[in-house]
Amino acid sequence: MNVGVSSVREAWTKACALLRERLCPVTYAQWVQPIVPLSLTDEHIALGVSDDFFADWLQNNYADVLLDALRTIVGRNVSLVFEAGHHLPAEELEAPLEAEKPSELQKADRIASNCLSRYSFSNFVVGEENRYAHAAALTAAHSPGVYNPLYIYGGTGLGKTHLLQAVAHEVLQARKNAIVEYVTCEEFLNLYVESLQQRRHSEFRNRFRGADVLLIDDVHHLANKVQLQEEFFNTFNTLYNGSKQIILTSDKQPSEIKGLEDRLVSRFESGVTTEITPPSMETRLAILRMKQEEHALKVDEDVLLFIASNITSSIRRVEGALLRLVVYSSAMANCKITVPVAEKILNSLIEEEVSTKKVSVENIQKTVAEHFKLHVHDLTGPKRPQYIAEPRMVAMLISRQLTQLSLPEIGQSFGGRNHATVIHAINAITKRAGANENLRRTISLLTRKIQE
Repeated sequence: MNVGVSSVREAWTKACALLRERLCPVTYAQWVQPIVPLSLTDEHIALGVSDDFFADWLQNNYADVLLDALRTIVGRNVSLVFEAGHHLPAEELEAPLEAEKPSELQKADRIASNCLSRYSFSNFVVGEENRYAHAAALTAAHSPGVYNPLYIYGGTGLGKTHLLQAVAHEVLQARKNAIVEYVTCEEFLNLYVESLQQRRHSEFRNRFRGADVLLIDDVHHLANKVQLQEEFFNTFNTLYNGSKQIILTSDKQPSEIKGLEDRLVSRFESGVTTEITPPSMETRLAILRMKQEEHALKVDEDVLLFIASNITSSIRRVEGALLRLVVYSSAMANCKITVPVAEKILNSLIEEEVSTKKVSVENIQKTVAEHFKLHVHDLTGPKRPQYIAEPRMVAMLISRQLTQLSLPEIGQSFGGRNHATVIHAINAITKRAGANENLRRTISLLTRKIQE
């Protein structure tokens, strides 16, 4: 069932609104705006593009972000198909962005169009998994050069881009005339190629080597691009020797980027390297509460707790889950979102989360039992005193979150209990955790430990 979407054009229009927020204006105009929505079925959505090169580039570089936006809008786990040979009518194309004009290579205020104002330090939710990265980024913004370079790595959707753009805004707020360059590695490549084609390479060099602060997102895309690595190596050295702040983000540590020259690995590792890991339950819940307040949404605490308990891999997916529920509620005449409704609407997202995790119920039982100083047979046996019952419910909740077992299968793993008992246990511990911060922390700690 579509969530408030009656046609492929409507779905694409709503998805584009999300993509405008998630992509920089230049990338959106170049790769998203020309796409033609073709068809939408229960199983897939077809998008038209000009040629095979365009289709391959989207598939290799933007398929994930496109799918995430589309699935949020249509409310189900559709697949994505690109078809070449389609062109958007000229009258539907928007005017080119100023940032695409050649003269922009000479401007120092591009940061205004490249960074989203909603990314600031004030709305970055700090948790144990990102505390050091946040502190290092804040220090780099206030005292450029202290941590140089600053290299932040971690999976997709964990807040790396948020921190980069927050640094940009913080620096410009303190120093109006500072030259701050924020680009993705892909944009750096595009601008480099453009400068060579237009014989304006000196302008390109002056732009980036004249920066006070250089922020490069997804620097792992330098891999296997020999000429670009040479250019970036020289740019890095110029800025570093001039005590200019350099901050880089990637999905992996420098030494793990295959195809990256040793000299760049050495440069990247010469400063401060910090990792951002998936958000804890506490952080996920805090993010949901903040988003609810930001957008004046009315979602009950038990629903927020349900989302935080089941969508665990990234901040982006947590926010996307909340948005999916809001879209559904709006489409259904502002119907009340309950936990059963949330479970139904978010089913595909939850299944995706579970499919990426390879965790056994035996490992969960062992870890929980060790934490509470019990034996596994205490959790699977018939005893029901509080000091055993609560750990058992915690283990059942985590089993539901981290394995693909059905409720009856979970019940069988806990001494042959039926699915109704498992449902009651999960609901009871979820409600209890909503009112008990220590219990929430314990569940979050155990979940992280089991996933390690």
